[in-house]
Amino acid sequence: MSTQRPILRLTNIFSHLKPFSRRYTSTSPPPPPPPAPKNLRARLQKFNDRLPPFMRAYTTPLLGAPATHVTSFLILHEFTAIVPIVGLMAAFHYGNWLPDLTASESFQMATQRFQRWLRKKGWADADTEVDFASLQEGEEEGPLTERAVAGSDTQMAGVRLVLEYATAYTVVKFLLPLRIAASVWATPWFARVVFGPLRNRARAIFGKK
Repeated sequence: MSTQRPILRLTNIFSHLKPFSRRYTSTSPPPPPPPAPKNLRARLQKFNDRLPPFMRAYTTPLLGAPATHVTSFLILHEFTAIVPIVGLMAAFHYGNWLPDLTASESFQMATQRFQRWLRKKGWADADTEVDFASLQEGEEEGPLTERAVAGSDTQMAGVRLVLEYATAYTVVKFLLPLRIAASVWATPWFARVVFGPLRNRARAIFGKK
């Protein structure tokens, strides 16, 4: 019995098979994200220039960061200002107590700006004005609002609101170094977990590429 025919069949089968070749592909690291647009960098640069030198060490590296990080930092910076101001105003209002910060320039600036804004919106009388002379006389008798104005209950309520805002603004401004450090620390997490997914979802909804 001849075995040549099966051997020939196996030879024909193997002749159609291609040799196995293993190819090694090198994976290159992903390119770095593009830097922030010029308008964002200009806004951050303007903000950075107003900071004291010891705080610029935290914010200067963000000038070359991606747009998501720059936007996240700016959002967090505003968030750490608005939320404490509203919370402090509520605490001062319902606690019926105000610390005396009338000697601070920030307090006086915030008082003047806020009372002008309230009068412009029509939420305060035109003659509602904080009497800084009475506040700076050093009289410790009576609440701060009673020393600031002498008038009707409506004027007293408007002045009280102005003083509550000015005091809260001054306290939050004193906390600026802590707010900057917290905002910079939370920026990568906020960009990755909150802002990035929201931006991608908005682009998918509105069809932006």
